[in-house]
Amino acid sequence: MQLPSLPAIPITAALRADIESLLGAEESLSEFVLTAVLESLERRRHAAAQRADTTHRLPAPHSSPLRVLVVDDDDFSHTVLREMLLSLGVAEVHTARDGSTGAEVLAQMPHAPDFLICDMVMPHTDGLDFLGHLAKVQYRGGVILLSGGDSLMLSIAAEVAVSDGLRVLGSFAKPLQRDDLADVLGLTP
Repeated sequence: MQLPSLPAIPITAALRADIESLLGAEESLSEFVLTAVLESLERRRHAAAQRADTTHRLPAPHSSPLRVLVVDDDDFSHTVLREMLLSLGVAEVHTARDGSTGAEVLAQMPHAPDFLICDMVMPHTDGLDFLGHLAKVQYRGGVILLSGGDSLMLSIAAEVAVSDGLRVLGSFAKPLQRDDLADVLGLTP
């Protein structure tokens, strides 16, 4: 089997220092990354096997008012996504600027959102950390991932989220198109 060439993922000095602090005395950065990827794939296979007999269905369109939480640090994204969601008939659109705030908003909502749209790259608490929180609180709604960055990072985030038991409906490069949003939410544009 031949592996395709993968794009380089920049590692900042701070990220390298954080990773190296986790390494054992004889472990290299490459071994650490390979081990993390293999563990993620094993979790994904295990989660897929557990879900094999379970089907996840989207809520029936308009069976009850739809609620969506948008977690993104970009104000323009908030505005655009809010307008698209409202035009598609979503009743409630809540927003948060990072994963930490997203966790607070989620905890304060009287009913969990039906869908959650999450940017992967945010300051403070990023999308991966927030997805970890969602798995921990056993969020059962649909998750849509967004990123203005690397598509490889987006697909890895989706794999990790699925392996953690989240129901990822799709992952998209920014800007998310209205028709794609309507399709993934099961709504008529």
